[in-house]
Amino acid sequence: MKNQRIVAVHLLNDFSGSPFVFSQALQALQQNGSDVHLFTATPSGNGFLNNITGIKKHTILYRWSKIKLVTLFLYLYSQLSLFIKLLIFTKSTDIVYINSILPFGAAWAGRCKGCKVIYHIHEVSIKPALLKKWLLYVINKTAHRCIYVSKYVQQFTPVHKEGVVIYNALPQSFIDTAATTQGNTANTFTVLMLCSLKKYKGVDEFVAVARLLPALHFELVLNANQPAVTEYFHNQILPANITVHAAQSNVHPFYAKASVVVNLSLPHQWVETFGMTVLEAMYYRKPVIVPPVGGVSELVLHGVTGFCEDSRDVNSIVLQLQKLYKDKTLYAAMSTSAYQQALQFNTQQFNKAITQTIAQCARPISKQLPVQRLDAA
Repeated sequence: MKNQRIVAVHLLNDFSGSPFVFSQALQALQQNGSDVHLFTATPSGNGFLNNITGIKKHTILYRWSKIKLVTLFLYLYSQLSLFIKLLIFTKSTDIVYINSILPFGAAWAGRCKGCKVIYHIHEVSIKPALLKKWLLYVINKTAHRCIYVSKYVQQFTPVHKEGVVIYNALPQSFIDTAATTQGNTANTFTVLMLCSLKKYKGVDEFVAVARLLPALHFELVLNANQPAVTEYFHNQILPANITVHAAQSNVHPFYAKASVVVNLSLPHQWVETFGMTVLEAMYYRKPVIVPPVGGVSELVLHGVTGFCEDSRDVNSIVLQLQKLYKDKTLYAAMSTSAYQQALQFNTQQFNKAITQTIAQCARPISKQLPVQRLDAA
């Protein structure tokens, strides 16, 4: 793919999982010889898509607001602006590579200019339903191929396009740091959760579990600034055994200190499509507790690398944590198995799958290779 120009698009650049995965994909494409241009908004000034070596960054205007109607207006304005920008910027020989299903303006611009359009789909929980219906319609009308982050996402994304499942992986730099970072030498059993500051992520359930297990220590790292964290908990008295942190640029110390990592997303409100924090934890040899549905359950072998439990049943979460806390033999076995499972999701396989998929779309249609599943496990 030498000199193939790729116009990459991501709506909101922050420290969440979707831009994290996209940054890896863009680095792999750039290192493979592609000329990558990235269009994204970074209202906070920081995010995983900042300062990627060799990639030209173009700014789009977008920010999130606590007022839903304001957010909707800003979103629609950003898509009109993005459509106009890409209509001017793109050439018919470009590949428009869109991260998540939200940037529909980029897809229409790519279609108008005759570009190949590829979607990297991470999510299935889009609200309101009318917006999701529109976004899926756009994919069906504009996309040449879809990349799905899990079999669950592929199954529950009703589009009729060529698709491939490419499981997420961690960058080698993270894996190397995990291998060399000293683990928890204290005698404290620490339960860690890293997530967005949303009720459906199980924030309240995490606090409830902490109240029921006063002998354990709990660390909550939220992808939000300190004022937002303070506002969320302002009318609560948190238990003494929990520490809450705002967004962190370096999460390695938290994983090193943790004994168990949990994801308590509420499956009736939000289904995890993969779970990068879970994979990160497993590379740190930490047993994990995750929901029993979604892509995250494809990572975890119940009873082997951790447990798949519905976080609405707080008592079940408490029971599994007590098992891991009291049974050192079980904990050691799950720790080893978690790491062995994590090795199945490696950087080399991810990079190869991404570059092959994009390269297939860069070829003339008559010479395209048959689509193969590029699952990492």
